[in-house]
Amino acid sequence: MAGEKFYVAHTDSFERNDIVVFDYFGSEYGSSPDENGNFIQHWEKRIFRLIAISGDSLQIKGGDVFVNGKYAALSITGKTSYEVHSIDHIAEFDVMDPSTLSIQKEENYFVYYVSLTNRQAREYAQKKSGIIRVKKQVLDFMTQENFYAKESIEGDWSLDRYGPLRIPMPGEKILIDSVNLKLYHNIPGIQLGENILKEKIYFVMGDNRHAAEDSRFIGFVPHSKVNGIVK
Repeated sequence: MAGEKFYVAHTDSFERNDIVVFDYFGSEYGSSPDENGNFIQHWEKRIFRLIAISGDSLQIKGGDVFVNGKYAALSITGKTSYEVHSIDHIAEFDVMDPSTLSIQKEENYFVYYVSLTNRQAREYAQKKSGIIRVKKQVLDFMTQENFYAKESIEGDWSLDRYGPLRIPMPGEKILIDSVNLKLYHNIPGIQLGENILKEKIYFVMGDNRHAAEDSRFIGFVPHSKVNGIVK
């Protein structure tokens, strides 16, 4: 949580589901773009969960993540966006971060758009009086074309509809063009044209799936830029 201290264990070995800390230089989408549509560029350390590694295939369908064809479950504390339809005002939502909550007033009920864990969503659906419906949101629409780190122009790449994507192995040839450059731009020495991948690369995602500037936006994270694992 914000304000909490944590320990980073330095290591040179990383596995799926590790929470990793890495160095990143790129666009800050939380800032306002300039008159030309460009975002602030800066260095920072980021913390995300390692979802897939070199040699894996990855696809996101309907908000569900699949690695090598197998469903990769969201962590028990992970969150995604839900619609909560309620006859009554839900007071406990008032203390949530306003950036993760919006409210729409219909004629006879409220609609809350809120980030919840799967367990919280089940509890609201089963135990709370006044709740009409709890529905998981699937954000499969495009926002801006250059927001997503994509392998190709085929398909409608978005938060909840992404891939299919295979993550190359060290030693493989990769052809970089204007479409997939954002997917590979974090890798040292990468350039337009034919490249030989020299190190492992990782696909990372935030546990708050609808509020994370992760590999869907910033591309692969190279092994050389990962500092360690959060303990």
